[in-house]
Amino acid sequence: NEFGTCSVDDILLQRRDLPVSTLASGCICCSLSGAFDQAIRTLEHSYHPDLLVIEPSGLAELSVLLNTCRSVSDELGIAQVRAITIVDAEMHQTYVEDMGMFYLDQIRHADAIICSKLDLVSPQTAGAVYTSLVEENPDAHIWACPWDALDVSSVLEQALGEGTSCVPVSGHGHVHTAELFTSEVFHPYRPRTAAQWEEELMKLSDPARGQILRAKGFLPLEDGAWIQADYTPGHVYLHPWGAPCESILTVIGRNMNRSALSEQFEKIES
Repeated sequence: NEFGTCSVDDILLQRRDLPVSTLASGCICCSLSGAFDQAIRTLEHSYHPDLLVIEPSGLAELSVLLNTCRSVSDELGIAQVRAITIVDAEMHQTYVEDMGMFYLDQIRHADAIICSKLDLVSPQTAGAVYTSLVEENPDAHIWACPWDALDVSSVLEQALGEGTSCVPVSGHGHVHTAELFTSEVFHPYRPRTAAQWEEELMKLSDPARGQILRAKGFLPLEDGAWIQADYTPGHVYLHPWGAPCESILTVIGRNMNRSALSEQFEKIES
């Protein structure tokens, strides 16, 4: 599920030859709830999957998402519905303060919780995040370890259990998107070096551009190559991208300064 009008994540998944159904331009908990229900039915009837993985927008409300999955579970023969939530240790307290119950909803309804970015916080902060998660959801399996030490097989075994077929994997927290969050799509046509792109994306941390929570896309380099770009508050991640594609950058946030962003990224359409 992509909150923005242009999809980025499904391109990454399709490269792995997985059957993918994309719901864009909204949140599957709100405006796309009917389309989400139908997408589950279509995938089940077309592919009869052993495991159906749902990767919602980071703005999804997990309790609503789980209720939708469970409402069709008997009809479709889904044995169990389980949820994995990824918590950004660096931003956890900020999200609790800014998003409140909407953010905590994802934590409280998770069967398994994985802490990310522990290497970016102090041991004291990591301990406080872990304690907070236990208090909010004492029944969840919680993984708070360095990312490269994470045992994915163990996570799946503990979170899913035998016979699981439907797995929402969520991150961040939900707010009523139509009220608070918007997205803008840019098509930057001028190639830059990786260092220049990193500098440009870091400017999204400037409060003058609004509260930018996420940016992602594919951008051209001066040498003819491409990069996959990801921005989260205060951090830029650039990865080589082999195949040429359309230049695209989706920016999601609140109270965004559209004119400043348009000037920065040579906006063509929204």
